[in-house]
Amino acid sequence: MAGITNGYCTLEEFKRSKDITSTDAKRDSVIERIIEGASRDFDTETGRTFYARTETRYYSIPDGRELSVDDDLLTITTLTNGDANTIASTEYNLLPRNISPKFSVKLKGSSSYYWDYDSSGNSEYVISILGTWGYSATTPSDVRQAVLMIAEMEYDSRFGTSGGAVTVTGAGVVITPQSWPAKAKMTARKYKRMV
Repeated sequence: MAGITNGYCTLEEFKRSKDITSTDAKRDSVIERIIEGASRDFDTETGRTFYARTETRYYSIPDGRELSVDDDLLTITTLTNGDANTIASTEYNLLPRNISPKFSVKLKGSSSYYWDYDSSGNSEYVISILGTWGYSATTPSDVRQAVLMIAEMEYDSRFGTSGGAVTVTGAGVVITPQSWPAKAKMTARKYKRMV
């Protein structure tokens, strides 16, 4: 088995939920792919990730002292200005101040720093932030449950069963629901990133 990369529920949780007690490496591998796919679908639907990842992102010089970031920010390891100087954490605040994730970096009013151009006078994508990105370092329990429901629905659809109401047309055509369970949709709406 390849395992699950950044899945929001585990193989064991899924098997417990479906009351699967036997071990079948081939089936387990399929379940792991379903869980990973459901997790990535949840990311796409909400516009965010629910695991911490370390990466460097680049930004243009903003108007004023506040730099808005385009993803959920948990921590900054290194903030590098356009002039290649590192800005110490004592020189800025992450906002919003009392909640996480963060959406912007604001240079303190008392700081002598300002957002600066690179050596060629460019202002576009000259500021870099090496940090930890994502909504949270651990998956919220309601996201875990929503992804578990989505994965169960996907798993059941392989066998022609469905978790939602089935519609039969006047001509006798059976239409099975293709969307997520209602509770999973509500959870995704709750976490949807507003741009």
